[in-house]
Amino acid sequence: MAETVIELDLSSPWEPPEPPRAPLRFRLRTRWLAALTVLAVVAAGLTAAGAKPRTGPLYQIDDQVRTVMVTGDMLIVGRYQQALSGTRIEGRRLSDGKVLWNVPADLQQMYLTAGDRVLIMIRHSESDRGYTSTLTGLDLATGRQLWTRPRTGLTGTAGGLLVVEDMPDPGKIIEIVEGGELPDPTINHAGDPQPRHVLVLDERTGEPVWELTTPPGTLLDFTRDAQYPAGSVTGVEQLDPTGLVTHRDIRSGAVVATHQLDWSGTPAMFSTGYAWFVAPGAATTRALVYPDGERGGLVFALPGGRRLFRTDVTLYDGFYQCAKDLFCATTEHGIAAYDSSTGRSAWRLDGYTQVMATRGDRLVVGTYEQPDSMPGRLGIADARTGAVTVELTGWRLIDRAPADRILLWRAVDERTAILGELDPATGRIAVFGKAGDWYGPPECSTRGDILACVMVGEATVWHLPPRHPGR
Repeated sequence: MAETVIELDLSSPWEPPEPPRAPLRFRLRTRWLAALTVLAVVAAGLTAAGAKPRTGPLYQIDDQVRTVMVTGDMLIVGRYQQALSGTRIEGRRLSDGKVLWNVPADLQQMYLTAGDRVLIMIRHSESDRGYTSTLTGLDLATGRQLWTRPRTGLTGTAGGLLVVEDMPDPGKIIEIVEGGELPDPTINHAGDPQPRHVLVLDERTGEPVWELTTPPGTLLDFTRDAQYPAGSVTGVEQLDPTGLVTHRDIRSGAVVATHQLDWSGTPAMFSTGYAWFVAPGAATTRALVYPDGERGGLVFALPGGRRLFRTDVTLYDGFYQCAKDLFCATTEHGIAAYDSSTGRSAWRLDGYTQVMATRGDRLVVGTYEQPDSMPGRLGIADARTGAVTVELTGWRLIDRAPADRILLWRAVDERTAILGELDPATGRIAVFGKAGDWYGPPECSTRGDILACVMVGEATVWHLPPRHPGR
């Protein structure tokens, strides 16, 4: 199987090999025609692209950078402790990296995300009474604190709104008695069901727009317009013990649709596809329920609620829709695929343990790897047969890439890497950047046509290559 890579040597322009020498007059005429041809090709390329292609970084920030996040027209930078100040968060202009504001922050226990106009700081803390988190909203343009909300977990954003949930009482902790018998992992366990309180907040004020409280035994799932954790929340799905699925609009809380499943009981897990790969944002067509106290799960058709099949895949092995007509699961040796309407085995692929992305009838498959380990396997498989069509030897995925773009990196030597974008339909990789001081998997953030990565205290910002038809 072939690997097709469009690699750009970023150090010097490509030159064709020397042809056999010809008579002087013919050589001069040939060079003149060749020069005109090159100029015409370059002019046509620049006209089509609208600008000269960028292969180098936009800029770098080379002093004690811990994290970066691209959001709107801002670059949010978290810094390690400086000599005269503690750890801080900076708001920088995305186009050139100019610092617009900075605020102190404890980055050891803090994560960042962003809404439309608000930066959300999520501070996690633990004690002998359990785990909790506090949300704080900052104005993206100025860094000014707008509000804070204790004991609140963030589910996602939704166009000026924040979807959050009240944290359980920190006094409710699970105690495992030493020497006690552990639960059977092949049997579904609902645990100790608790009521849930979901709030949809105005991101500027932190005040609720609407709220939802569910009784014990009811499970929730949140739909998104892109594969989790990217994208905005679009709706909330509620499964009651009666088997009733209620879909609410995330902006108003209004009930949009209801579906009665051909089932009732206590669910241990329920999903309509928030973590699945197929058609993010499209209408939900399947529901997966793992009943408490049983082995395996049940797949239902939505709408209608008809039970399609039972799967023996355990709750902890993962069962998800990986392509239009397929569910996938991780096995001891690789990936198993099943027909999404009947549950019948479609194919098995050994040597790869997870589906990383889906594009039509092409699956990007790989193996789990520790951050400091050698590269695992990465390839493209045909969703119809499970056959690997392209081996992407040495390439590794860049995490948190946009849902519609697959970005990769590959080490050139111990401290240099090249960056590229994969077209799964053809297996071609368009290399768009070269990075120095690159010693392993980076922390990256992307939005639109901008990629920012941190490696060993240095942040680098690139323009992504122009999109091409079919990619």
